[in-house]
Amino acid sequence: MSEIEKLEKMAVLLSLPGTALLVLLPLYIKDLGGSSELIGIASSVGPISFSIVRLIGGAATDMFGRKSTFLFGIALYTLGLLVLAIAPDANAVALGGSLSGAGAMIAMTSAIVMVADVAGFAEIYGRLTSKMALGGVIGAVVPFSLLYFFPEVVAFRASFLIYFLTSLYSTFKSLELRETKPPKAVISFEFTREWFIATVIGSLVSIASGMVTPFYPVFVASKFELNANDVMLTYIPSAISAIGSPRIAGMFDPLYTLVLFSAIGTIGSLTIVIGGLALAAIGLALVVGAVGGCTVAQDALVAKGCKRSCGFMIGLYAAVTQFFMGIGSLVAGIIYSYRGDLVFGTAAVALFLSTVLSATFLGLNALKGGTRSLFGHKTGH
Repeated sequence: MSEIEKLEKMAVLLSLPGTALLVLLPLYIKDLGGSSELIGIASSVGPISFSIVRLIGGAATDMFGRKSTFLFGIALYTLGLLVLAIAPDANAVALGGSLSGAGAMIAMTSAIVMVADVAGFAEIYGRLTSKMALGGVIGAVVPFSLLYFFPEVVAFRASFLIYFLTSLYSTFKSLELRETKPPKAVISFEFTREWFIATVIGSLVSIASGMVTPFYPVFVASKFELNANDVMLTYIPSAISAIGSPRIAGMFDPLYTLVLFSAIGTIGSLTIVIGGLALAAIGLALVVGAVGGCTVAQDALVAKGCKRSCGFMIGLYAAVTQFFMGIGSLVAGIIYSYRGDLVFGTAAVALFLSTVLSATFLGLNALKGGTRSLFGHKTGH
């Protein structure tokens, strides 16, 4: 079995808590007495600190090896899930979310680097991202089922306990991975056009994601008076989108993908607030699909541009985009306390800017080196 196949199978297992962390964490904090400001802080401080973690994690893959860094990330992720399972109050939930998030960031960065070592193509990143989304959908069945039989807080704790056990199993399975590149003591900064484009566009997309992701469940729960199970049902279109969009994005040239999916995300963010619950669910699905598609394109661009210190450059790109995701959540927390729907309008502005800049980069790229077809084949002038 190749390393790509091992990573794809592991991605499903490790992503089981993915949807729950996004959907339930804000509701978990709220049920334990946390405020909307705490939700914003928990959703922002984590990603902001994760930016440093991803940079260190990326550099660590160069200095200490891909596999050992990946294993450390998974172990930290597992510890965070345990904290979430036994959290006595909202602050502990925020801590558990931060620990699991930090571990996930290290593991994800390591996985991106490992793929870049073996086969850093958009199609491969699309498959891996799709598997992660599939894991999140499967994992969502756990809290969805438990919420029918237990009070929300009990169901949340039981869900995270189950996730902890599956993650613990995955940690041991990770030992079967082989090292894809020997560690080295020296890292260097390699500025490339691909890295710059991925980082700039990724930052804008991350701002929008940081705004929409933590506040969509709170927004629809409040606006339409939904319980946790009802909120989770609105994620069904997003689940389909999260699984399918990375596969689709992997088929096309990354620059075309960035233009198309950023535009889709702009429409989706506005759709969340313009109508009823069905439109809100569709709008979220469009945003989720847009973020997934753009991420595949960004990862492929960075992998294409790095040569020597691939781990460090991928970590730096991930750190910058992660930082702006945290900024998005922090700003959204402030905005939401005044008027919730403005959060999604602001996210739409960020995605619209991403669309414009992506189209600009695509045009400049065509002028400089010949145009590219939709599927990435280069044509002459």
